[in-house]
Amino acid sequence: MRIIFFLLLTCYNIFAENRAGAIDTVFWFYPGSGQNIGQDSSYFPENIFSLPDTNASENFPSSSPKHICSIGLAGEICVGFKNYYIIDMEGPDFTIFENAFINPVTKKVFAEPATVSVSEDGVVFYEFPWDYKTLEGCAGTKPTNGKANPFDPKVSGGNSFDLAEIGIKKARFVKIKDICDTILHNTEHPFYDPLLSGFDLDCVVGLNLIPIDINFCDDSTFMLEVVSHKNFLTIKSQTPFNLEILDLFFRKVFSKTSRNLIYVEEFANFSDGIYFLILQTEKGKKVYKLIKVEDAIYTE
Repeated sequence: MRIIFFLLLTCYNIFAENRAGAIDTVFWFYPGSGQNIGQDSSYFPENIFSLPDTNASENFPSSSPKHICSIGLAGEICVGFKNYYIIDMEGPDFTIFENAFINPVTKKVFAEPATVSVSEDGVVFYEFPWDYKTLEGCAGTKPTNGKANPFDPKVSGGNSFDLAEIGIKKARFVKIKDICDTILHNTEHPFYDPLLSGFDLDCVVGLNLIPIDINFCDDSTFMLEVVSHKNFLTIKSQTPFNLEILDLFFRKVFSKTSRNLIYVEEFANFSDGIYFLILQTEKGKKVYKLIKVEDAIYTE
């Protein structure tokens, strides 16, 4: 049996209890025209900081100002996290929940779409590709399943996004811009409906989060060697160091101290999945993301 490790040679200071959560910050909000439900200060912004409305379903859209905020026609809102980045990992990295639903008459989705773009610094934004006719790539096109786990895109509903699609590793700002106004001006559009009144934001959840106090390192203190035929990882260092391995939930699963060399044979018994390998010396901390999969070995 061989082991595969994908090593992301980026250094993180990782100290967190959770790897997923709902947004907690509004960076800016420019309401559009028309609908303004949930914009009142007695509801906003707390109404979009909680998890999706548990009563929401494809047949029963959330409509209470306690749970949603309409950004209005051509409105724009930028939300995110005070202390966390969304990071790119395997699969979707965040999900946006709106109150789309199945029209009982037409049997089609009543969608109030918005484009989505993200940024690391709040200045340079990268927009997810989208299609005007099909609305593929937009938010606000899939009903919410409020009874399901909001952190599992396979069952949660809503529109999920993968940072890998636009080629970036992390983002703190999520910008949502309503495009319902453009559809209202095109009666031939497949999603045209005279009742469109603007995107209604329920919640945004980050599926893969790390603290924003990321420390990028470029020193060459550590060398990592993967020895596949013996199923262990060799770590060499020019100075004494401590080693810790955390699982995806940041629980410690291995630790050891060495002067200059460590053999981690325990990897052969680890379950497949994502781990964080933390190396600490008197010079600082260096962290690697590891993905363990059986039957192959690859180093990046």
